[in-house]
Amino acid sequence: MSDESVRDKALLLAAAGRRVSLSQQKASAAIAVTSRIKTLRDNLEALRTVLQAARRLNERGAQISLQDIDKGLDNFRKRAGAGVPSKRTIDNAASIVGDLATRIQKDLQGEWQSWCKHRMAELKTDRIAMLPSGEAMAAEASLADLEKLRRGEPRAAAIQQFAFAHRELRTQLDAAPEPDPEVLKLLDRLRVGTTLDTLTLADIQLLFDRKLAGTIEVRRRAV
Repeated sequence: MSDESVRDKALLLAAAGRRVSLSQQKASAAIAVTSRIKTLRDNLEALRTVLQAARRLNERGAQISLQDIDKGLDNFRKRAGAGVPSKRTIDNAASIVGDLATRIQKDLQGEWQSWCKHRMAELKTDRIAMLPSGEAMAAEASLADLEKLRRGEPRAAAIQQFAFAHRELRTQLDAAPEPDPEVLKLLDRLRVGTTLDTLTLADIQLLFDRKLAGTIEVRRRAV
């Protein structure tokens, strides 16, 4: 094999090596950009979710600031308008969007707790004892659902569900009779536990008059 042939093969190998190297660099760069785009996309999804919830709560009287929500994307559009955005441009946009989502989420959580506290205070829960058996059980279940939603994440669907359940329960309790101290005292006795011989005919008649007899269960005690 001549020196020229060896040199030609070496040049061909070197050229092939450069192509492989460039190809690997492009692949690495593409992976890096893809990873950055995914981070930006994830942050945008988080911002979309929290914005949806914040707007839903603001519609019901909360005051969560939604200023500068387009800031990160506006800068991204300006810098990416000429072509493929740089890594720095993508990173800056992801950072701004992520910070916005975190700030709004924090404000949303605080407003959610305050809003729920005020809504729960509107419920005349002492009237549950004045409801007939089935209605009282339904009211207690609704109250438990509200407490569960209150402790959960303030998502748009949860806010909507809370508002609907609260409205239904408040309507029911507003229409219920005012608590009767005499009835409440008797119900407290029954809740603690008492025997039939301690109940007077007046006590039993009171339960029937208030349509609460169906809420009382009588059992014989084992002897």
